[in-house]
Amino acid sequence: MLSATALRRTTLVVLWAYGLWYSWESCGLSGDGSYFLLEIVRVGGFLPEDFYPTRAYPNAISQVLVVLAIQAGVTDLHWLARLSSFGWFALPALLYSLALVRVRHDAVLQAAVVAVLGIVFMTTSFMVVSEHIPAYAAALAAAAWLAASDRLRLADGLVLLAIAILSLKTYEAFIYFGPLLAAMTAWTVLRSPSRPTAATVLHGLAAALFLGAAWLAARAIMTYDDDVYFASASNEAWDFKKNPTFCLSIMAALIVVLWALARPQDLAGSRPYRWTGLALAALALAPLLTLITPLFGPPYLYGQNIARMAAGPVIVAIIVFMWVHKSTSPLKPKAFAVLASTDAGRRLLAFACLLFLATLPWNVMLVRLYASYLDVVKEATKVRGGVIAFEATRLPSLPYLLQGEAWTMPMTSAIVSQPPGHGMIAPPQAYKGWQPFPLSEMPDLGRFRWRD
Repeated sequence: MLSATALRRTTLVVLWAYGLWYSWESCGLSGDGSYFLLEIVRVGGFLPEDFYPTRAYPNAISQVLVVLAIQAGVTDLHWLARLSSFGWFALPALLYSLALVRVRHDAVLQAAVVAVLGIVFMTTSFMVVSEHIPAYAAALAAAAWLAASDRLRLADGLVLLAIAILSLKTYEAFIYFGPLLAAMTAWTVLRSPSRPTAATVLHGLAAALFLGAAWLAARAIMTYDDDVYFASASNEAWDFKKNPTFCLSIMAALIVVLWALARPQDLAGSRPYRWTGLALAALALAPLLTLITPLFGPPYLYGQNIARMAAGPVIVAIIVFMWVHKSTSPLKPKAFAVLASTDAGRRLLAFACLLFLATLPWNVMLVRLYASYLDVVKEATKVRGGVIAFEATRLPSLPYLLQGEAWTMPMTSAIVSQPPGHGMIAPPQAYKGWQPFPLSEMPDLGRFRWRD
């Protein structure tokens, strides 16, 4: 069996290698990505805070690379799309990486972080311009920082405070993450053998900000005025069965959890993990599920986004697992005593790494599908200019390529067309939803152009 260090390093290398390839293929244009990039290019810098006020902080951080490139004189939209994609991917990936490095001395905590990467990040985050992605990463990073604390340190307080500030304008999920992390912070302070004044104050401020994030999230939910969209998004919490990789990863994890509760002593060996083999194999072979279109039909990318609401409770459960693991309560399940041994903890980490790696084939398929979609869009804009009917392109005959939502199609096609804005594909005729720009008022990209 590989050492915990080798397993951790392998996870980090694979995560960032995938992120670089994802960005190289400009996959960050999926979902809201093309809208954000078009607006950034139009204003020539950071989007104003009121563009998306409740999620302004992660949005601003994710824009840094592309804004710096524009201000440095880069006009190639292809490179700007790559940098934009990497910026959106890098923030949550960095938070998860910091969490993994933080818990490097505890195999069980490492397993928890890697499990989140496999169960949540890799199964719900392809449409990377989505607010749940940095929110979940920030919550887990804070929990990892607290779980690995053996005493109050000034540096730890500063990191925790930075995450708490980020959480103030990140996502409505902090309505439940906020109180949980505030309680975990208070627990960390109370169990510390000493309480230096500066470090204690910083931890107290972080706890207060986590509660503030919960209040802001609650206010954002209560004042949200699009009842139809709110109901649709809420229903997705129960519709996650349309995301096969999320379901399969949950299934594999539940086998281990239920086994640990029923026969905790078996965690000292490999038996519980052998029974996860079928679920992990199905997860790795998930691209073959696309052949069963009645169950898992296109567009596959949007199916991944459907599980974002259901993923929040998974993060909560794993944070509670980390908290219980580090507690000294005599009431905690016997499985934690078994996992305290070096070999048992490393087996759990190895399982989490296999779970993470098993999600790669599906994500590789999505990258290739989205790259193919961009190729078809570029081809259509080369053939004719002006407004192009969706039905007049090859896209209707290739439904699996239609990744994301119809409202972004005019903006995506305007970005990738050569010359820029030469051709613009209209949404399907059946689409009657919101569009940020009328087709006749698409922003002029001026000196910016897409270069292959």
